[in-house]
Amino acid sequence: MKISTKRGDWGKTSLIGGVRVPKFHQRVESYGALDEAVAAIALARANCRSAEAKAILVRVEEELFIVAAELASVNPEKRLTRRISEDNVTRLEQEIEELESKCVLLNDFVIPGPYSSSASIHLARTFIRRAEREAVKLAQEESVSETVLRYLNRLSDLLFLLALYEEEQEVVKQVVGRVQQQVVPAPPTARKEEFPMGVTLDQAKVILKAAEAKAREIGLPFVIAVVDGGGNLVALHRMDDALLASIDIAINKAYTAVALKKETAELAALAAPGGALYGIETCCNSRIVTFGGGILLRCGDRIVGGVGVSGGTPEEDVAVARAGVAAFENFERGVND
Repeated sequence: MKISTKRGDWGKTSLIGGVRVPKFHQRVESYGALDEAVAAIALARANCRSAEAKAILVRVEEELFIVAAELASVNPEKRLTRRISEDNVTRLEQEIEELESKCVLLNDFVIPGPYSSSASIHLARTFIRRAEREAVKLAQEESVSETVLRYLNRLSDLLFLLALYEEEQEVVKQVVGRVQQQVVPAPPTARKEEFPMGVTLDQAKVILKAAEAKAREIGLPFVIAVVDGGGNLVALHRMDDALLASIDIAINKAYTAVALKKETAELAALAAPGGALYGIETCCNSRIVTFGGGILLRCGDRIVGGVGVSGGTPEEDVAVARAGVAAFENFERGVND
């Protein structure tokens, strides 16, 4: 197939069906804007980080070729075997709803950038907006499917949310990188062989007993969780009348302390807007907790587990957790002296 036909040298081009029109004809402007949009989406897809976004964009590119063919045809219902349908519009709407539920930082990003992935999608969104305007203008002069107009309108909304989603993924990547820089693995010690699996069930029982004693002193029902050095649950104790929600919170506090090698109380300032770890709570399937109540269990320089407490104020949770940690340390001194 020859690319250069020379048939357009006099300022005219052919629509589907053979009709010749000027290159500034509104129908040409409409599908020409879509051609630009497809190129912008291809650039966005090349810059995207998430496989989910790439999959959506490659499908959208394919669908836009169908839309462009429809806009390039005077009688698409007679000449085309494939046209954009209501099913295509419905799928866009479903993806919009899914992204709205995933974008936990939905209201935080207004100015496009600073990441190439999200900025590229925002650029593609503006091309789609222009293509929509050209198609609406064409609809004032000639017949254009309402489904096409709805598809273009929904697509720009989807690209807006997809850009936010990509930006959020970039934020998570940055946060994880900062955490990895701040957390230095503890050097191995001579006592490693003594605790190959981290905190034991017997040790966890000592922690739970002491923590519950402190909780009764405070006068509130708490949930106390103990995890090993891998963040896996070893033991859980829910006092009578403790909130059901406190179960997950206590477990996640213990997990957070071990996963980030920090007490959860230390994360509050770092995770606040403008902090070095802003957005960290979206990591690890939202298991990261950024308020007090999660404390590490150490054996010498080694982290062997963590304690998580929920049921009172952050300060009360910390007090109960510290009572359990102190009992663990006393137990270890008694065993190893």
